[in-house]
Formats: sequence, structure tokens, C-alpha cells
Amino acid sequence: MEWYWILIIMMGSLTFLLCLGLPVAFSLGFLSMIAALIFFPGTTGLYGVALAGYGHMSSFTLVCVPLFILMAQIVMYCELGKDTYDVADRFMRSLPGGLGITSTCFGAIFGAVCGASTAGTATVGLLSLPEMLRRKYDQGMAGAIVAFSGALSILIPPSVILILYGTLANESIGALFAGGIIPGILMTVVGMVYIWLIVLIKPSMAPRDDTRFTWKEKFTSLWKVWSLLVVVLLLLGTIYTGIATPTEASAIACLAVFGIACLRGTMNLAILRKCIIHTVRTTAMIGWIIIGATSFGYVIIYSGCAQQLTDWVVGLPVSPMFIVAVLMLGYLLLGMFLDPAAIVMMTTPIILPILLALEINILWFGILMTVNMCCGNISPPMGLNLYVVKGLMPDQINMKQLFVGAIPFIVIDVLVIAVLMIFPALTTWLPSIMIPT
Repeated sequence: MEWYWILIIMMGSLTFLLCLGLPVAFSLGFLSMIAALIFFPGTTGLYGVALAGYGHMSSFTLVCVPLFILMAQIVMYCELGKDTYDVADRFMRSLPGGLGITSTCFGAIFGAVCGASTAGTATVGLLSLPEMLRRKYDQGMAGAIVAFSGALSILIPPSVILILYGTLANESIGALFAGGIIPGILMTVVGMVYIWLIVLIKPSMAPRDDTRFTWKEKFTSLWKVWSLLVVVLLLLGTIYTGIATPTEASAIACLAVFGIACLRGTMNLAILRKCIIHTVRTTAMIGWIIIGATSFGYVIIYSGCAQQLTDWVVGLPVSPMFIVAVLMLGYLLLGMFLDPAAIVMMTTPIILPILLALEINILWFGILMTVNMCCGNISPPMGLNLYVVKGLMPDQINMKQLFVGAIPFIVIDVLVIAVLMIFPALTTWLPSIMIPT
């Protein structure tokens, strides 16, 4: 059978299983076992599938995944971001769409201590959504702002998505973290400018608040951000000074967040239990997806399909940038229906040989893909962040309006992808001047 028929049958079967409602991890694992029995004699393929999954799960780098998730849960449930949000609000409240701009700014700041999009969305939403609706913000725009702000957590380091991609692509996690900083700031600024402009053009979208703070009140409130600042400095500082690897830094930062929560008196056994349970559930889900995805990638590679696909793509009379654009379009479509972590782990083993053959910068592509995953988190019909927002205020938020409100922010993400494709140095410059570990 020709290689392209094998790929079509494999991808078609995967789509069918997902449409039946079977979890991504088990869909991938089931197909891997069936394909292994078909492509390899006896039980040889099954041993290979098992070893492929075990090989990636035994990676020391992945230890930081549960630690970053636990850190995000502690920050969320212990309300460590509330003071930082209040400070940002004091500086930006008077602007057109000030509360929305504050939410976006806070989403970026919170992203520096939270690598999980859903935790970021929930935290931003709990702090800002009730107030935005109280101030008569357009509910679709308000909800979309929260979803967009939460999505910044998977681009601005630390990022669970970047860790997973780096593990699969054998790329430095520290370099990926550095590469995500400028694109994360860019996406934040573009989002804030959009909110400011749309409210300036159509003030009814977000009525302005008359409350004003003096410059003295603004600057004297800055001491409140000390807790998140300490965590960010510990996390990124230890990585880029070479004191610790990203995995070790995740443990240091997680311990720091726990200590700060205890000092502030917001941590108790009930909250700790809740944080640990959520961390275990999320980590288990990611772990099973890793096993399923790496097994699926093993079958695709050792069946010869990956090499044949690579040879075919390399032989096309088009530029590598065109191939990247096509892949970005494919990721946009996948993001409408699948979880970002699943997409990254499913596709990376397949596209990596193509990227290497075309001499495409692996780090640059990883950041492009992560921005794309931010877009997927807010893309109807399955954008997870949109449903998190709906769950925060189910009676006040209309899903249709939320979908419509998300469209401009999807456009923003696509524009950022285009800018990063035109100016790759925005991604590669910062890692080049740092010494990742």
C-alpha cells in the first residue's frame, strides 16, 4: 500500500474515533496498537509502541510539568494575583476600555507564573469579569478579553506547551522560554491597543469609569506586586544565570509560591488538597496524551510514512516559508476542535523531520505553533478558554455573543503569527543573547 493511503487511513480513523467521543490519548493509543500489529511481525511492534511511550515519559524534563501546574493552581486558589490586578487597574482604569486593558496586562503578568491557559483564564475571569459586566461592558467582548488574556499563559514563560514541544523536538526549554518573551509582549500590546481603539470608536462597548487615582496612589501601590515579582525573578533568574535548569527552577518557584501563600495566610489544608487533586488530574491527562502521541508517532515513523512524507514535501516546487504557512493554517483548523497539548504532541513527531529537512529553525517554528495554540484556545466551536469563561458566569454570558466577541482576538493572533513569520528575529534574537540551560 502506498504511504499516502496509510496516512489517510490513519488520520481518517483518528478523526472517526475522536468524533465518537473517545479521549485523544486512548484514540492515539488504540490506533498505534492496531497499526503496530499490521505493520510489524508478531508482537515486535507492540513492544516498540510501549517503549516509545515509556521513553518520553521517563524524561527528566517533564518533571517540571506537574510543578508548573501545581504552581498555577496555588496562585489561582490562594488569590496571589489579586493585588497585582489591583495595581494594574489603578494605572489603567482611566483609559478607554481601561478594565479590559487591565485584564490583558494582568493576563500577561500572571502568565509569567502560570503555564496553564485554563488556570490563567479562570484567574483573570474571577478578578475582572464580574466588574466588567457590572460596568455594562459588552458581554461578548468582556468574555473574549478574559479568554484572550488567559491564553497568554501558554506563550509567556513558563509554558507547559513549550515544555512539551521542547521535549519532543529535543530543543532547549530555556531557549524556548526566551523565545516566547517578545512575541508574548507583542501579542499583549496589540490586544491592549485593539481594546483601546474599539472603545474609542464605539464607547458604548465599555462605558468609562469616573474613578481616578493620583500618581502618588498609583506608585505607592506598587509594593503589592512583590510576591509575583519574587516568583518571576526566581524562576527566570535562576534559569538564565545558569544556577538551575528549567526543571530545577520549576521546583524552586513552586516552593516559593507555596511559601508566599502560607505567609499571606491564604493557604490551608483544604486549598492544598484541591490544588494537588487538580494537578494530579491535569498531569495524568497530559501523561496519557504523551504516551498515546509518542506511540502514534513511532508507528508513523517506523512504517516509513514520515520519511516518504518528508521526501514528498521537500520535493515540492515551493519555498519553505510556504510550507510553514500551510502548516500554520492546518494548526488553526486543528485548534478549533482539539486541545492544544494534544495537537502539539500528535503533530510534532510527524512534522519534525520535514522541518529539519527544510532547515527551518525549530525554535522559531515552536513559538509560531504556540501562538497558534493561543488562537486555538479562543477559537469556536471548541475553544477551551471560551467555555471556562462561560462556566465562570453561566447566567450572564451568552455563548453566541462570546463566539462573536472572540473573532477580533483570533485575527490579532493571526496577525502576530504573520509578523513573526516576516520578522523571525523577534523570536530568535533574545535566545541568541542568553545562555539557555
